[in-house]
Amino acid sequence: MARRVGPTFVRRLAALLLAFLGVPAALSVTAFVVDQPVRIGEPSPRTIVAPDLIRVPDPEATDRARRRATNEVAPVLVDDQEAKAAIVQSVRDAFSAVRDTRAPDEDGRQARPGEQRAALAQALPMLGEEGVALLVNLSDEELSQVAAETLAVAQTFARQRITDARVQEVLDDQLPTELVVRSFPPGVANAVVDPIIRSALRPTVAVDEAATAAAQEAAAAEVAEVVRSYPPLSVIVTAGQPVDEVQYAALRQRGLEGTEPWRPVVKAVIVTFVVALAASAYLRTYRRSLWRSSRRMLLLSLLFFGFALAAEAVALAVPDLTSAWRYVVPVGAIVMLTTILFDPPIGVLITIPATVVVAYTAPGQTGVAAFAALSGLASVPLVTRLSSRGDLRRAAGKAIILYGLLAGVLAAVFVDLDTARFAAIAGLANGVVTTMIVITVLPFMESWFKVVTATSLLDLADRNHPLLRELEQRALGSYNHSILVSTMVERACRAINADALLGSVAALYHDIGKVRQPWFFVENQFGIANPHDELDPDVSALIIQEHVTDGITMAKSYRLPPEVVEGIATHHGTTVVTYFYRRALQNAHPGEEVDESHFRYKGRKPASKEMAVLMLADCCEGASRAAAQNNRNLSRADLENIVHTLVAERVDDGQLDESSLTFSELRTVVESFIETLTGVYHPRIAYPEPVRRGLEAGGDGQPQLPEPPEAGVVEQPPLPEPDVIRQSPR
Repeated sequence: MARRVGPTFVRRLAALLLAFLGVPAALSVTAFVVDQPVRIGEPSPRTIVAPDLIRVPDPEATDRARRRATNEVAPVLVDDQEAKAAIVQSVRDAFSAVRDTRAPDEDGRQARPGEQRAALAQALPMLGEEGVALLVNLSDEELSQVAAETLAVAQTFARQRITDARVQEVLDDQLPTELVVRSFPPGVANAVVDPIIRSALRPTVAVDEAATAAAQEAAAAEVAEVVRSYPPLSVIVTAGQPVDEVQYAALRQRGLEGTEPWRPVVKAVIVTFVVALAASAYLRTYRRSLWRSSRRMLLLSLLFFGFALAAEAVALAVPDLTSAWRYVVPVGAIVMLTTILFDPPIGVLITIPATVVVAYTAPGQTGVAAFAALSGLASVPLVTRLSSRGDLRRAAGKAIILYGLLAGVLAAVFVDLDTARFAAIAGLANGVVTTMIVITVLPFMESWFKVVTATSLLDLADRNHPLLRELEQRALGSYNHSILVSTMVERACRAINADALLGSVAALYHDIGKVRQPWFFVENQFGIANPHDELDPDVSALIIQEHVTDGITMAKSYRLPPEVVEGIATHHGTTVVTYFYRRALQNAHPGEEVDESHFRYKGRKPASKEMAVLMLADCCEGASRAAAQNNRNLSRADLENIVHTLVAERVDDGQLDESSLTFSELRTVVESFIETLTGVYHPRIAYPEPVRRGLEAGGDGQPQLPEPPEAGVVEQPPLPEPDVIRQSPR
């Protein structure tokens, strides 16, 4: 049976291929594109820029210009006398047909109106029924008047120079005016005269073909030969576009048509192999956790592959090695992304191979290589401590200014002052490009590779996250507890220089498992009986323990980062559910043993400072809250007693053995907890009852109020024992 290939193997293979094949291929793009031959009629393999002024005759452009000049010559027009006569004659013929229908036949009989309409409809098809009826009903005198006026309109148009293109314009614009200014019987103008004129009108001018051809030849002869010019640094051919004869002639003038390259490919393979081998040796020796993570190694390889493509893109866009725009290579982008997604040492490490790649793509440009190294190193501290989106924006603004200054100074040192000005502009552009890349790429890298960064944690810290909304709606007491624990963890982590954002976010989600059965937890039992009173201690303990496993399941279903899931899994460690364990001991028969392991949480001990602080904050806040319910005027000494007792118990039980928390840091954490809890559960003044009507008024007419107690003087019930404080199931 074939062995199944797991995702870890696939990721490692992909990382290996990217590092040892993908990066050399990316660095070889320029070699193939720059040196590949250019052929007429085929897409150009690269964009080629003119090194100086090139002038080449362009036969096709010359021919197009001459054709354009020919087409712009207006046709030579002459009057068409036959057409003018035909317009007038057509009108005469129309009215002659009307008279013929009225004339008596050989027997002297005049046609009836119906017969006249039929004859006119056949003789004058342009007229409708209305026009034919109007003509039949006209008297002879009216018919003569209409014929004369219509003939006058036709003669008016015949005297004009009307081209074929203007026939419709004349009919639409001038004919209505002519009909209005003349006298016609009602309805005759539109039903009779208009269609007769429209059928008779035609162009009154004709094109003189010989004269027009002569004018066109003269215009074409005046067009000079077109010469295509390519100024210095202008594009001769663009990558992917077909090459015409003129472009190829321009390339041949300067020997830019190209040859077959292979040597640069070998160089790219060697450079990449040496860089990747050195980086791998460092990671395997000093960063074994990263080296063993196939997911993170794939991410690192992908980032470097992307940077190699970016460096090649700049090399293709700026073929001139001496151009100041070479300073636009975004070294800071890969360094910032690596620092954010991994840590600052890896950001420093990636600066070295990134500088090597820049030096390879811009050989002999010491200033560009120096800029790559310094801008990369300077980018690390800009994004080392991100705790808000504003920090990232401020880092981007600083990077833009810093890159501009670095590029200008290094260009002035290694080149000259003239180049320094343009290099400074390129450096500013580099900062803008770097900002755009980081802001655009970072969310995708966080999501695809499940990497926890400050920005992803800030998204999780949003109280509108579905899990937090569900916790608030179904387990409000647990939600309020989580908010306070988050505050305690954040302040304590900041005090010991741990990741305060990670700790606070993990604290927000540590009790999400309680939404499954919220009423089994004392902070959510509002006005109901405690259901644990009806259950055996071992069953109650099992229910309480399940909120950890339920929380892990919910967190994974919502794809929370592993670091946040770790907080859920370790916030109780392997401690004992003390209250129910003691109840089980009390209920046990004489000689009957109670299995303590049954009452221990099935999680795991915290392995980081942040998760250890979360464990301690959770138990201290819960105990303080329970104590405050019994004594509303807890003193600082009471809270100190609670915190010291609980922390000592966790230490004695070995719950902090796997974390890197030192005793010095532990003392700082304890002091931070006490300060926070004191600010929350400080003593309150017992205000007097409201004054009711009927109280005796004072001398000023106002009711007499009892004297308030002196500030700070409160009566406090005795502080419960720590075990009693913590007996509420958490």
